[in-house]
Amino acid sequence: MSAALLILALAAPAPDWFRVYQYAQKTASLRGCSDCQGEPDDLCEVRAGAQIRALDEYASERPPVPGRVRLLRSKADPDCAPHAKALFAPRGTVELAAIRMARVPPSAALLERFAPAFAVPGWPRSPQRRKGEEPRASTPNRAALRVSLLCWGSERAWPAVELGPGSACEWWLLPVHGEGEPDLAGASFPLLAQRNRWPEPFRFGDARWSRAFDRALPLEEAVLLGEERPAPDPAAAPAPPASATPPPPPSPAALRCGGEAREHTALLDRFDQWERQITGRRQSLDRASFTLDAAAWSGHCPELDVLRSVLEEQLGCAVGQEGRCIGAAAPEASR
Repeated sequence: MSAALLILALAAPAPDWFRVYQYAQKTASLRGCSDCQGEPDDLCEVRAGAQIRALDEYASERPPVPGRVRLLRSKADPDCAPHAKALFAPRGTVELAAIRMARVPPSAALLERFAPAFAVPGWPRSPQRRKGEEPRASTPNRAALRVSLLCWGSERAWPAVELGPGSACEWWLLPVHGEGEPDLAGASFPLLAQRNRWPEPFRFGDARWSRAFDRALPLEEAVLLGEERPAPDPAAAPAPPASATPPPPPSPAALRCGGEAREHTALLDRFDQWERQITGRRQSLDRASFTLDAAAWSGHCPELDVLRSVLEEQLGCAVGQEGRCIGAAAPEASR
């Protein structure tokens, strides 16, 4: 399990984190209907329009059969899991992508910076399906567009595996209705367009856009505009109320992770959840003293090191360690 995936799993997602979008301009028929007369390759119909699902929810429903991809379906439709090779074929008509979409329209400053002047009708087709298609001159309607980080599905990357460096991504301005429903009749504008007018492709997790791949942070234009958030002014912080009796001195453990860390219950629960999946055990972390029992991770030392560093980063304080993990290089000394 890679460090990047553990980081994504441990952090609580922002409200605008990646979601799975499946969309088609016209109704299509695919083989792979799992509930049609008991035959796994009976035809299933994918209606024109869009289906949307939370990324984590979709990941938990992936079919166990290698080489197939579960499609998003309404409750009234039978499940459908076509072969990945057929779904992502160059002439296919059903698109599947993981998309992180801004919650508000782009600013005038962003449009001025990137000057989007070319668009494709509807939501974009995946890169392998663009042969013969070319963006045409168009004027963006700022109110109906959203900055979107779009990572394409493919036969050998996501969704066959977790969303990660194997996935190809692009920046787009996608047309929407209302609060963000896909407008498949609108015009999509590539951002960071190259000379051929298509957007510059890059890998999931690209360091240039690191904040856009942080599930704990909202997606903001500053990622594209190269603007950093201003550091908080310590002088502006309110002074703590005066106390008649000074508090007792903190214990060494509290100096590492004090009471504020204990309020991050969802984060600590996520740590326990991943520990159970990796080691089959639970709660090597003593939440009272914020000390890890490294011996409980015997044989899983790299995972312990990664999860511990991520936990400390999210909590903003250091976690102690008892004992040593056996089965890999000795961990660093306890703090």
